[in-house]
Amino acid sequence: MIDRIMIAKQDPHFELDKLRELLDERLPAPEADRIEYHLSNCEHCRSQLREIAGEPMWWDETVEVLSKSTFIDQSSRPTSQPPSDPAQPQRSFDASLDWIRPLLQPLRDQHSGTVDDTRAIGTLDQYSIHSVIGQGGMGVVLRGMDPELNRPVAIKVLSPHLAGVGAARTRFMREAQAAAAIVHPAIVPIYSVVPSARLPYLVMPCIDGGNLQQRLDREGPLELTEVVRIGLQIAEGLSAAHKNSVLHRDIKPANILIEEGNGRVLISDFGLARALDDATLTNSGMIAGTPQYMSPEQARGESLDARSDLFSLGSLLYALASGRAPFRAESPLGILRKITETRAKPIQEINERMPRWFDNLVARFMEPDLTLRIGSADEAVSLLREVNAHVRNPTGNRLPDSLEERRPRRSLRWTLAAAGVLTAVASIATWNHRKQENSHTERSLPTVIEQSRRLTTMAPSVPAPPAPTPAPPAPTTDDWDAVHFNAELHSIQFMLEQLANQLEGTDPTVNPDLTDGDQK
Repeated sequence: MIDRIMIAKQDPHFELDKLRELLDERLPAPEADRIEYHLSNCEHCRSQLREIAGEPMWWDETVEVLSKSTFIDQSSRPTSQPPSDPAQPQRSFDASLDWIRPLLQPLRDQHSGTVDDTRAIGTLDQYSIHSVIGQGGMGVVLRGMDPELNRPVAIKVLSPHLAGVGAARTRFMREAQAAAAIVHPAIVPIYSVVPSARLPYLVMPCIDGGNLQQRLDREGPLELTEVVRIGLQIAEGLSAAHKNSVLHRDIKPANILIEEGNGRVLISDFGLARALDDATLTNSGMIAGTPQYMSPEQARGESLDARSDLFSLGSLLYALASGRAPFRAESPLGILRKITETRAKPIQEINERMPRWFDNLVARFMEPDLTLRIGSADEAVSLLREVNAHVRNPTGNRLPDSLEERRPRRSLRWTLAAAGVLTAVASIATWNHRKQENSHTERSLPTVIEQSRRLTTMAPSVPAPPAPTPAPPAPTTDDWDAVHFNAELHSIQFMLEQLANQLEGTDPTVNPDLTDGDQK
């Protein structure tokens, strides 16, 4: 519940002894989680922790110990690091590398010893290290080179001050194991894992195309075809992860990397990943992830399943189409409240280029009610494949029926009822008009008969023809008009019912499996 978050935020300042116990890993897990969350909101306690830890730069690496390393560029560098001077040569590295350099081994040649490599500042086992790609709460990501395969690599190294903490090492290795278990083109692969090193690290391919957040910041909302293509590739990756019983828990634009050249996207950063059957997902009561893209159940600290990742995917689609996150507020707590209590603003109100049916698509993913939300990543892949085919060839591929705009049935019924009333009124008016004409004819009939008699007496006498056989009495004018009116009214009513049934898909000729009760 949000109340849990408020309690954590309202905790008083912690005593120094309690903070020392946290650093020494002597606190029970629930209490440690509560203090860690409090530290992310309390500058006073962070300052106390700096003094206890000794080196201020260590805290810069662990402000969000529950978060994970993300690939960042110069523009998003932490304020504790001075901006690099572009006029400096390649070997002038940022402040993050200053504390990494002493931990690296010197470059050596098999014959002459140290090698003077203008690109590298040292080695980590067999990998030569060139620069820092980014950093986060758990560690730093280095750019290196694998000399045996002659390929660039990204090496995620656990921060030195966390390397001796058992819980931190476990969390770090959980990411490596979760990602390494999934083999799919839409997921960043793990080349190798070295858990026993003084600084545990894992090796991944170096993706030079940046991430989706950087592209959004640079270009704004993407074209519809791009949004659908990217969403489909992410859904395929999530399908592979969920089939391996892995929940990502932090799907967001910054965690989606882009391959340079072909634009293919890959899911990265499984630092918050958990097994779907991990009991800690339901017992901790704590939240982890990026607030803007969380599912409502994740924001409340509740039990999670694969549908939580799909809500985050819907939030990502929203951001790609609108250029901004679906939920925004002045504080993380405000964002969490919006996620749990409101729905996102329709995308078309932000970006008119997006069709109305795209809002219907995103709503399938961002449905707060779990029972109504899209049920699985496989289902998401199937839907997005149909949509992808439609946006690339609208005339040759229909939009899925579930996304088509439909008028509410009640509105259709009222429209047809109004049409029936108007038709009946017109028929009654016509009948009344005919009745008036017939009455006028009947009033004039005696005069005509009298004139005929006078003409007959004036004419010469001629034998009268034999009397015809009496015919059965004909219906009166009123009786005939009433029969005609009733038949016409029944015909109109029948046609209206047929039209309503066909439009609503309940006509027996359209769906013969319906029962008589359903047809009515």
